[in-house]
Amino acid sequence: MYHLILIKHLILINSGCCGTTFFNLKLMLLSSFCMRTVFLITSLLFCIFMNGQNADQLSSDSLIIRAKKIYQIDPYLAFNYSQKAVERAKREGSEINLGLAYEILGISYDYLGQLDSALQYFDRAIILLKNQQNQIYLGRVFTSKANSLFLLNRNGEALIYYTKSLEIFKALKSPHDETSSIMGIGNVYSSMKSPKLALKYYEQALAFYEERKDSAYISYVLTNISEVYAEMKLFEKELEYQRKSLSIKEKLGDDYGLVYSYTNMAGLMSKQAKKDSALYFANKAIKTSEKINNQEFLSSSYQALADVHYHFKQFKEAVVYYQRALDIAVKLKNSKTASSILKIMADAQIKSGNPDGGAQSLWRFISINDSVNSLEMQKSFNELQTKYETEKKEKEISLLNERDKKRQVVIYSIIALSVLLGLLSFVLFNRFRLKKRTATELEVRNKEISKQKNIIEEKQKEITDSIHYAKRIQNTLLAHKDFINRYIHRNFILFKPKDIVSGDFYWAAQHQDKFYLAVCDSTGHGVPGAFMSLLNIGFLNEAVKEKNISEPHEIFNYVRKRLVDSIGNEGQKDGMDAILICIDLKPDVSVDRKIVYAAANNEPILISRNEILILNKDKMPVGSGERWEPFVSHQLNYMPGDMLYLYTDGFADQFGGPKGKKFKYKALNNYLQSVAVHTMDEQRRKLDDIFIQWKGSLEQVDDVCIIGIQL
Repeated sequence: MYHLILIKHLILINSGCCGTTFFNLKLMLLSSFCMRTVFLITSLLFCIFMNGQNADQLSSDSLIIRAKKIYQIDPYLAFNYSQKAVERAKREGSEINLGLAYEILGISYDYLGQLDSALQYFDRAIILLKNQQNQIYLGRVFTSKANSLFLLNRNGEALIYYTKSLEIFKALKSPHDETSSIMGIGNVYSSMKSPKLALKYYEQALAFYEERKDSAYISYVLTNISEVYAEMKLFEKELEYQRKSLSIKEKLGDDYGLVYSYTNMAGLMSKQAKKDSALYFANKAIKTSEKINNQEFLSSSYQALADVHYHFKQFKEAVVYYQRALDIAVKLKNSKTASSILKIMADAQIKSGNPDGGAQSLWRFISINDSVNSLEMQKSFNELQTKYETEKKEKEISLLNERDKKRQVVIYSIIALSVLLGLLSFVLFNRFRLKKRTATELEVRNKEISKQKNIIEEKQKEITDSIHYAKRIQNTLLAHKDFINRYIHRNFILFKPKDIVSGDFYWAAQHQDKFYLAVCDSTGHGVPGAFMSLLNIGFLNEAVKEKNISEPHEIFNYVRKRLVDSIGNEGQKDGMDAILICIDLKPDVSVDRKIVYAAANNEPILISRNEILILNKDKMPVGSGERWEPFVSHQLNYMPGDMLYLYTDGFADQFGGPKGKKFKYKALNNYLQSVAVHTMDEQRRKLDDIFIQWKGSLEQVDDVCIIGIQL
């Protein structure tokens, strides 16, 4: 669902600026038209009044108060007042006012979507406020920092700062602030998929707001509880709490909260197969987001509408709205949202008949996950492990030093036992306390490392699942064996990708009384090779079925041009080595026993009357290379029973055998000659067996693809 983007509005209102900000929230949530009109007019007059005064003449206190009053209405103006408050507090020499100015400056950055900058100013505020007598300010900065960390998906750090603020508010007996921290902790556990812990904290917050009959906050907590039940797959409970929350928000006229409820209701109606209701709520969310001019909400609302279309298999419409949501998320630099949109949009594009667009979206999704999640998590784990080992060594040295001190005490106790007896007891007590503290610290460090390890493993699983998802997409685009059998009755296919996905592929198509079969080796292997293969398959289909190009060499010329136009020609050697054969299906031509083919860098092998014939090829790839002449179509004459082999370089380049050398093309051709008399299934099995035997314990170096055809 979409509740995470809205949480900050509830917690920020309930924490960082509890005085005037809470009053503004109450006014904003009143359902009466008259009261909302008074609020808008008052806000307008307030802004005009502030703009009419010279801000340079105001004290830092006044500037901070004004920034707190308007940061929800106009975060840009609040930002300006916060900057002036920082400058004035420095001139006044007020450490506490400088800390409060840094805090409201951080909140302004948060509302402007610049979360990294917000964290910098929260840290400055913490340094200045931690030594102040009134710790309520420090607790509120902790909560504000936790809010921004939560929005950045840094859940572990957010939980630490929510817990710190909760301890301060409990000690100061500030229940309203305490509840804001409890809500934040609940949100973190909800995001971390811990529904029981999330419910525990949400129910504490709900009891507090129900006791005070605070409808606005009750509606937010009900929505959060609904999301927890959604995670627990309790649909009826989810719908019950969502409807309760929506009813309260509509009575209060809470536009921010309504966006949240509308998007969730759209999803719930989709689950019940109520298409019209789902579209109604999704469009209501979009209109309300535009009304309040909130880009985060608008992105989520478009995604909700796209999800409805996707659920009801309207994939082209879904792609349109996923793209709108993605454009906004990219503009806001929200990598997590962009990643989730790209993943589902890729599937929608493929199902709508646009495999090229789906491949590009999937590539962007994997790139974002790889760069944002895996690398950062691995770096964090390594740093934590190093820190742990260093501290462990320091503690061991400290314990050794304590033992030396004990020996010295024992020696001196012989001389003056009566004097040193008390000192010995003191040293033993300190040593015990140090060991206990060291053991506790080591236990905490071990738990932190274990937690980080689990997070890294989870992210690694997500990346692996994404690549397996890409494999399923690639397999749907490969030629189906039944389709090939329809036109070539005796054949076999040996296809062994090096990684989960492959740069090698085989392709087939039938168009205008001709059957085409290609064996291709795209640049690279693994994920990069797979994406090149998706592009190559798309361009082959485009050449034959859309452009009606019939000759193999012209098909290669067209695909080469499309590749260069799509991925550029700036020195990179991207493209494919390929063999493409064309069989005329017209009965009056088939008796000629001829096949037309084109070959780029790889040559076909014909076994005729137990002789090996290496057929002609063009020594250049389909793509950028050192040569750029037009490709040539060749004619192959054959006898009944001849064997034609099309293969890539993976088998011949495989290292193995007793000396760890390459298998090589000559040895492969000789082996094909020896097995050509067997059935198709036996040939495939023998090739697979010899490859596994040759490779042994060595790693497979490249993708392998061999197709054999009995003519």
